[in-house]
Amino acid sequence: MNPLRPLPPPTRAWQRPFRLLTYSHDSYGLGHLRRSITLATAMTARGPNVHALCLTGSPVPDQFPLPERCELIKIPAIGKSQAGQYVARRLPVPFAEISRLRADLITATVRSFRPDLLLVDHTATGPGEELLPVLRRLRHEGMHTRVVLGLRDVLDTPERARLEVHGNGTVAAIRSFYDQVLVYGQPEVLDVVTAYDLPADIAAKTTYVGAVVPQDARPLPRTADSDTAPRILVTAGGGEDGFELLRGAIAAVRGPLRARPLHVTVVTGPLMPEAAADDLRRAVQDDPRIDLLRSTRAMELLLDQADLVIGMGGYNTVYEALARQLPLLTLPRRTPRAEQLERCTRLAAAGLLSVLAPAEAADPHRFAAAITRGLAPAGDARTFALRCDGAVRAAALCLHLQRERPVAPPAITARLS
Repeated sequence: MNPLRPLPPPTRAWQRPFRLLTYSHDSYGLGHLRRSITLATAMTARGPNVHALCLTGSPVPDQFPLPERCELIKIPAIGKSQAGQYVARRLPVPFAEISRLRADLITATVRSFRPDLLLVDHTATGPGEELLPVLRRLRHEGMHTRVVLGLRDVLDTPERARLEVHGNGTVAAIRSFYDQVLVYGQPEVLDVVTAYDLPADIAAKTTYVGAVVPQDARPLPRTADSDTAPRILVTAGGGEDGFELLRGAIAAVRGPLRARPLHVTVVTGPLMPEAAADDLRRAVQDDPRIDLLRSTRAMELLLDQADLVIGMGGYNTVYEALARQLPLLTLPRRTPRAEQLERCTRLAAAGLLSVLAPAEAADPHRFAAAITRGLAPAGDARTFALRCDGAVRAAALCLHLQRERPVAPPAITARLS
């Protein structure tokens, strides 16, 4: 295994204004925007002259606080249909029309802001290829913007992801328009270069940086106190498809665990349909042990206080809990992508978390048993050390990219130390 090269020393990015533009298409959930803001925070902290714009399609862009010298630009929101196809989320217009509008706004932002670095989250060409006009502009009109693609550690099952990246123009786009690819994970979880059969020239400009989480997501000292009720955080991320998980957790707490002292915080997520949230409010029925929140800007504090986290398998929930070394019980999404199931299955095999089957989540007694196991002290069964300094490493690598296009692709290793 080749070691990741040491982070380079500060360069001129620290002495002159450096403009960062992040792009996240944000069709589902909160993860893309969360990562973008985490990375912008790491870059503005590392480089005092870094100015950042976060371009997002999130329907709830105000969920996360912005760092200093950072602003957010909202473009029209899109979502996905039951079949997994992109659709306009709020405007009653065809997707092709909303895609053209988004592309025009992205191009106008780049033209006005003239970023030194464009950091793209997850999708190399954007939904409906909305990024292609601006990527072509950056390459063919002499602009010195460097372009970096950031990928989650897991995109789908290896087979489906391999077909997708080779069939939807991702490989061709990376080859033509991107200077560097950062994988927000480590090969012990999934070696994406091998699993997705990336060509040698793409592999040469790909590096794993570790999980991208806020820098203050770290283990906190805990004292054993038998008089203090254990704290459980139940979260479904954005919440669009989190009802079954949250309803199952509430049924377990109010049923088999009704006599146990607990302090449970349930966060529905701002994107959960209102009717589903009303059902959960009725399910809680004023149980003093359960606090139900529609959304919160204090998620990091809730994580810091938790003794057990129950969530789906989204990137941010998983790694922000694991970075704090918290017990984590997951009910991963299985459709339309198997990304969450694939990630959680691999991490469970490494002894890092536990996975609930849908039948367990639907059975209050089995769910309660899983909660009880999660709250019990356990030995360290991890098979490898999890790297959670991805934001710092990604920031360092991005800020050290030279403005001039290199003659040859930079030599970048594909392994963590």
